[in-house]
Amino acid sequence: MKHDPFVVYAVDPDPAIADGLTALLDTYGMQVCYYPDGESFLRSQRDAHHDHCCLLIDADLPRLSGPALLQQLRDDFSHVPVLLFVSTSSPELIEAARSSNRIRVIEKPFVDGMLVEQLLRLQHACG
Repeated sequence: MKHDPFVVYAVDPDPAIADGLTALLDTYGMQVCYYPDGESFLRSQRDAHHDHCCLLIDADLPRLSGPALLQQLRDDFSHVPVLLFVSTSSPELIEAARSSNRIRVIEKPFVDGMLVEQLLRLQHACG
């Protein structure tokens, strides 16, 4: 029985991140869906199903920050694992993420191997 591909919803203002993720994760059979901001991601998810996926969210999104986006997603995405990209040291944000068992913090710039390892763990945990 074939599974649907593991979907990585990437919400990041830098389109180069999307290009790099798509090229990198395609080799692992993962599908990347890219959104440049939180608002476009929210609009796209109104009637979507959220199985076999994870979120990659930049903490420093324009207008609606990564943490604010997560707050809006808390009901519909409560079971979805999250990797939160942080580009600056933010002890409060890192501590808040650590208090959640579904959010992990990755500092930018990240090492591809470290990101892939985290995503493969999440993919395996999602079945």
